[in-house]
Amino acid sequence: MRLLSFLVSLFLTNNVMAMTSYADLVDEVMPSVVNISTQREVIGQNEDTDNLMINPTLNGRESLGSGFFIRTEGYILTNLHVVDGSKKITVITNDDKHYDAKLIGKDIPSDLAVLKIDDKENKFKPVKFGDVDEARIGDIILAFGNPYGLGLSVSQGIISAKSRNIGIGEQQYIQTDAAINQGNSGGPLFNLDGEVIGVNSAIFKDIGANGVGFSLPSNIANWISNQLIDSGYVKRGWIGLKVAIGIDKYTDKSGFMVTEIDENSNAFSEGIRVGDIITSYNDKPATDLNEFIQITETMEPGQALRLKTISYGQETRNVVRVQEMPAEALKTITNKALTESKMYAQKQYGDDIFYISELKIAVKEANPRGLAVVKMERKSPLYNKGIEEGDIILEADRADIFSVDNLLDSIRNAAIDDFRPVSLFIQGIDNTFYVNIEMEAEND
Repeated sequence: MRLLSFLVSLFLTNNVMAMTSYADLVDEVMPSVVNISTQREVIGQNEDTDNLMINPTLNGRESLGSGFFIRTEGYILTNLHVVDGSKKITVITNDDKHYDAKLIGKDIPSDLAVLKIDDKENKFKPVKFGDVDEARIGDIILAFGNPYGLGLSVSQGIISAKSRNIGIGEQQYIQTDAAINQGNSGGPLFNLDGEVIGVNSAIFKDIGANGVGFSLPSNIANWISNQLIDSGYVKRGWIGLKVAIGIDKYTDKSGFMVTEIDENSNAFSEGIRVGDIITSYNDKPATDLNEFIQITETMEPGQALRLKTISYGQETRNVVRVQEMPAEALKTITNKALTESKMYAQKQYGDDIFYISELKIAVKEANPRGLAVVKMERKSPLYNKGIEEGDIILEADRADIFSVDNLLDSIRNAAIDDFRPVSLFIQGIDNTFYVNIEMEAEND
């Protein structure tokens, strides 16, 4: 008995000792992690660091974030909100070398971007992507980043939860208690095998909230980054269905109820109709709606999706060939991601004043409708158009403006439609008038 107790004690002691330092692991992966510095336009005189994590639009002169190498040729993965809208991107490697970086591709729904730096004399050390599906709640992880612009650093924690929906698109996130702060956006989340299982993307900002950070899972990040490098855009799967949690009234079985179906989809051709209940897909029970959406979007066009459905109490099996997401459907999810991410950006100006990065203006909601221009930068497309601070934007593309969201919707629709001009109806001090503004792509 004493021998058994001794062996157990020795086993526990050795394991505790093994967890007292992560120095070897940090030395191994640190060359793959980079700091990212960007220069942006100024609306005020404040100079902030980072992307403010969950607040993606920065009004300061300089932003500091993080990223990591994913290919030896100098390809780097980071968050889109770290670099979007930047006029210059600088990458600082672990050996303190500075490189000008080029934006290779970006994906709005996932908030990811791929950069590239060139060095003909050196190869860069890419990370290894791990399988986040194998990660467990309670696993120890290491978060790398550039908090508050202090320089590359690492923090330790555990996976607190998986499949978190934090209100930015349909993406599911890993939750961790590792210290993730402003400047960590775009940095990697490593497991103890030295594999990246997430991209640090957001923190929960609330009174008394500490140790609540979110990382985009590695499986999604790897899939998106490969497509951005290989083709410059992300090809998403589509089955033409909109679903919600529901119960079949004939059998009381639960699953995903089909609420809408596109008649041009393969699902419609297979006989699936509104009101049908999907009880399983690819042999998985239909319980997690967001997981279902994510899986179908990441399937390659032509792949088979096996469904079990109930229609009027009768169970059937269907095989639906995944199609490439049509432009209109992609436009919808892109708009949703933009709208939800901008909700956080608006908060940085308080409850009353909002900064619209696309127009480089700050506005305040007017009564009974419209947005009053509070501040306008010289680089704003409204500058030298006869619009002055204090004027009110009443309409955008003939639609009444009652909130910032109304104006943002018009701007984003114009950007998606090849950056066509936007028509604004302005109420000035002495008169009202229409003005067309040209939308420009940033960093393309």
